[in-house]
Amino acid sequence: MPGTVRLLAPAALGVLALALLSGCVATATPTASGSASTTPSASATQTASATPSASPQPTPVTIGCETLVSADTFYAFNPNFGLLTSWTPAAGSAAATAKSESGIACRWSNQTSGDTIDISVAHLDAASIESLKNDAVSKGTLVPTYGDEAYFSTSGGVGTAVVFQGDYWLVATSIDFAEPGDPSDLIDAALGALK
Repeated sequence: MPGTVRLLAPAALGVLALALLSGCVATATPTASGSASTTPSASATQTASATPSASPQPTPVTIGCETLVSADTFYAFNPNFGLLTSWTPAAGSAAATAKSESGIACRWSNQTSGDTIDISVAHLDAASIESLKNDAVSKGTLVPTYGDEAYFSTSGGVGTAVVFQGDYWLVATSIDFAEPGDPSDLIDAALGALK
């Protein structure tokens, strides 16, 4: 008899353990009715929070290049420059980015030398402006003379001014911009046109 009790006790514990484990599995298995639990699982919550919300749409810039910087302003800058009516910015350039963000990209060409001046503008959301400012800080030198915040840099003989005015991002690029003061009149005119 004592040997029988010892044999039954481990068997009874095994059956009890199986019953408990099968009870856990049964509650975790979905029912045949297909009803969903009202409490989201941890993985569903993580997936939902990892999905980015739709980014804000840029505000279209509705003025044309001839309004952004007038012919008179360009004539005072250099009478040889004329607005190109048809121009496609290079992929990856600031001008191409501005156009893709519902902005404008304008090019003026010197009739004598063939040099060009590109000015592009986009009206963006605050997060995009902040990101562009961070990029401009890393690539240029602060210029206190135009816009709310501006940076100037040169690369390969080409000068670039990156200007922030409110939610506007303006970029002016040319071989004729050797120093920050060179595009000042053009930038001031463009910022005035955006008001």
